[in-house]
Amino acid sequence: MKVISIIPARYGSKRLPGKPLVKILDKILINWVYDNAIKCKKLDKIVIATDDERILKECEKFGAEVYLTPKDLKSGSDRVFWTYKNLIKENYDYILNLQGDEPLISPDDLDFLVEETIKRMCEVSTLGYPLDSKKKFDDKNIVKIVCDKEGRAIYFSRSPIPFSFFKKNLEFLKHIGVYLYRRDILELFHSIHKSYLEEKENLEQLRLIENGIPVFVFEAKNDTHPVDTEEDIK
Repeated sequence: MKVISIIPARYGSKRLPGKPLVKILDKILINWVYDNAIKCKKLDKIVIATDDERILKECEKFGAEVYLTPKDLKSGSDRVFWTYKNLIKENYDYILNLQGDEPLISPDDLDFLVEETIKRMCEVSTLGYPLDSKKKFDDKNIVKIVCDKEGRAIYFSRSPIPFSFFKKNLEFLKHIGVYLYRRDILELFHSIHKSYLEEKENLEQLRLIENGIPVFVFEAKNDTHPVDTEEDIK
């Protein structure tokens, strides 16, 4: 099975404009994500897909294969699909959408995701990490996941789920910004209109859930620190 990772990097983030170019220590954000991706053993190819010339030029400086895409794509996964369909010449069985705001993503966890997804023949998969912090549970920038007993996502939300009626246990599963699609499922995802819940929560993965496409969640061994706001880089 051949796997390509396409990292979407959009300039116009509402919460942090120009986010991929934000400097963190000695590198820009998108450089951190790319450097972790190239450490993976299970990825056959890694490219960056951006909608902005400034990001393209900076990515070229650190040696990435980078492509310019339209600005009006509905989501990161739609940008990934557009890039794969229009600009990638080889065929791949699975396509990894590694979001460009995950500078601390673990290469080992990405390799684990690829291994488990292929072994279990999943259509779509992602990563979650268990937490028990009340502050993070209430943080709308941290997406929570509820799964069934087989590890399929029932729902993703910015709200604190699952609600703990007796307040005894605040443990929850935090979503990590990565999606591994079987090629045909990514094409199906792109063909579906943006869904009601996707619009409400501003979460692209809900397009899959609303349309009955199972999303398997595998537990990561390492937490991440996604960059969504200015506070996240302090």
